[in-house]
Amino acid sequence: MTEQQLPPPQKRLLRLLLLVALLFLSLLTLLLVLQLTESALSVWQILDQLSPVLLAVYAIGLFGFALLVTILSWLLLRPARGKHANRNMGPTLPRDREAFAEALAQADGKGVDTAEARQELRELDRRRDQLTIYVAFFGAVSAGKSALIRAITGAEGIAVDVRAGTTRQIDHYRYDEDAGVDLRLTDAPGILDVDPERVRVAREEARRAHLVIYVCDGELTRDQHRELVELQTLERPLILALNKQDRYSDQELKAILGRLRENLPDIEIIPVQAGGKEEVVRIDASGSERRELRDREARIEGLMAAIEKRIAMERETLDARRDASLVQLGGEKLHRATQAHRRQQGERLVRDYTGKAMLGAVAAVSPGTDILIQGYLGVQMVKALAALYEVKAKEVDVEHFIDLASQNLGKRMTLVLAMAGNVLKAFPGVGTVTGGLVHAVAYGLIFEGLGKAVLKTLEESGSLQTLQALDYFEEAISGDLEGRAKYFARLALEEFRKKQ
Repeated sequence: MTEQQLPPPQKRLLRLLLLVALLFLSLLTLLLVLQLTESALSVWQILDQLSPVLLAVYAIGLFGFALLVTILSWLLLRPARGKHANRNMGPTLPRDREAFAEALAQADGKGVDTAEARQELRELDRRRDQLTIYVAFFGAVSAGKSALIRAITGAEGIAVDVRAGTTRQIDHYRYDEDAGVDLRLTDAPGILDVDPERVRVAREEARRAHLVIYVCDGELTRDQHRELVELQTLERPLILALNKQDRYSDQELKAILGRLRENLPDIEIIPVQAGGKEEVVRIDASGSERRELRDREARIEGLMAAIEKRIAMERETLDARRDASLVQLGGEKLHRATQAHRRQQGERLVRDYTGKAMLGAVAAVSPGTDILIQGYLGVQMVKALAALYEVKAKEVDVEHFIDLASQNLGKRMTLVLAMAGNVLKAFPGVGTVTGGLVHAVAYGLIFEGLGKAVLKTLEESGSLQTLQALDYFEEAISGDLEGRAKYFARLALEEFRKKQ
């Protein structure tokens, strides 16, 4: 019952009780403040009589006590880590060319396919030897990248079309003007291309460049803004070229530039006109109209001046940034190749140990020996997977993990065995299902689930996280039991018939 629902006498009584409680709390607070004030004055009088040395010791002790309380409070109140909180934030990548080359050599020795990563090392060496400044033109489809490069270089072989996505590959064009430096302008596919492979190629080429020119033809879309933010993380000079300025009046152009500069204060923004063709209407002496195309004047002087200024101001750091970016790009490709190799080898190990567990059950004189709980094959599989990921796993830790996995099976083991028996009965000509076959199918389900759980944990966390692996194991042992049991039943029957 709320206060509004109480009759008037009870309302008055309730308010009176609240008033008494408020007065009591106010009086208690006043007494506490007076007591603390008296205590503080007494302490101050005592401290005032101490020598400077004792006063300093007291201050240090008080500070130490406060620091200890702060640390303990932080340890107790800090946010608890989730059960998967130990996952790696990202791969450890080589820092320089020498470390990258060494990592490639080590990966080669392990059988990793390093072709793509090694290509970045060759590209790094090639661009170092050329002493060339690469300027990548990046941007949305049909923003005018190709037309702008043609206006700068005078190259007639650049495909320019009003339809979106004319550029389909990476092309480099030499800038012939005497700028005191060898410039190569890179025309890359648009970032909003429908082909993900061309998008990947364009982004990688932007990371290989010394400077990046991002071309747009008006207000930025959300995707364009996101790409610009990503390009800023490359830590190299970035210029935004606002193309097709002839579309706008002077007042409109000024307003657009103002908004762009307000939203992108750290990026230099320059209006340009790539030239091209424009349609005009001519009227002859008889008054007849005739439509024809004429060349549109290109306005690129401001952009070229900005590029040359950036090169002059940052020439010493451009190569270093380019090299670091290429090493990082190659390191990322090497990491992906290493992960793919480990995943492939890990899946092979899981299949091998699953097969051994099933074969042991089929060949057992006394079917039902719990291979998982006894631990030998389970421990060996987990140790092999850990070694594949270069994770040091102590034998006692692995055995403890296997024991916990066995305990987590619990009542599920009965369900797994029942599922294995039912699936085997569905195969014609099997007759009475033997205990060895049932356990073979069960061990197939268990070892495959356990191996995939460990493999997934190692790939995500870079270590054997027990709770995380147990969670994945529970998911694996619970999902699609019947379909997987049929697969292992066929394998078990093949081994059983070979034995017979």
